[in-house]
Amino acid sequence: MLAALLASAALTLVPPARAAPPSRHTAPFALHPPPPSAPPSRRSAAPRMLLSKLGVGLLGAGGAIAWAAPTTSLPATPPPDETSAAIVRAVGAWVVCLASLMLAGDAGGVAAAASRGLYHAAFTVIALVPAWEYFDRPKGSQIGAAFLFVALGKLIKKGSISPYVSPAIYTLLGALIYFTPKSTAELYKVSKPLSETAYSLLSVYGGMIATCGVYLFCVARSLASQQCFAAAFAANALLAFSWALTKAGSLGAPKVPALLLGALSAGFAALGMS
Repeated sequence: MLAALLASAALTLVPPARAAPPSRHTAPFALHPPPPSAPPSRRSAAPRMLLSKLGVGLLGAGGAIAWAAPTTSLPATPPPDETSAAIVRAVGAWVVCLASLMLAGDAGGVAAAASRGLYHAAFTVIALVPAWEYFDRPKGSQIGAAFLFVALGKLIKKGSISPYVSPAIYTLLGALIYFTPKSTAELYKVSKPLSETAYSLLSVYGGMIATCGVYLFCVARSLASQQCFAAAFAANALLAFSWALTKAGSLGAPKVPALLLGALSAGFAALGMS
């Protein structure tokens, strides 16, 4: 009996056996809970980007048509106005410039996009020299402006000046032309008198230049491509709505084409912001 009690006491004094340590060959992930599952991926933005680029393509096509056949894009104001047709061609050139900038996007980085913007401006100015010959506009100032744009573009690319110089030039020059079309005509030394329709289209000409500046400013801010597209389309919509609501009636031109253009641009802008 005593032996049994001693044996029982001895067993109670023996510490319980520890669990065997895991083998060093055990996979590490077996010792830890599984990692949390990855959050569900966002809906792909590829379809929206594709639609936005379709909008840019339509924009560029419209500009090309205005350049090649300006009378087809001329507001239906009697009688036919040759000076207005000449300015429509100039507007079309800047529309093509905007579309090309939007398609190039921020490839190469912000500085590359900003410098490319000024290179495109220089090319557009040179392309417009024959168009402005209708008004006998002096060529020296146009060629000088093109060289200045190229020089500033090179300085931006080297990092010598801020990329914001590019959108600032576009926006300031475009705004000045938009708000002062008659003073702009005097500055350009046009030899032919402009009709009220031509003056209104000269404002649109400035508005398109400023719209290029809006897009380049968004690129300089490193915004997403969709946001940059949305800003440019919104500016284009505002330009179209403004002309339709403030100019078309007094000129005897139909409002519907400009309103449709504004609505289409607003739709693409909304697509980019969604």
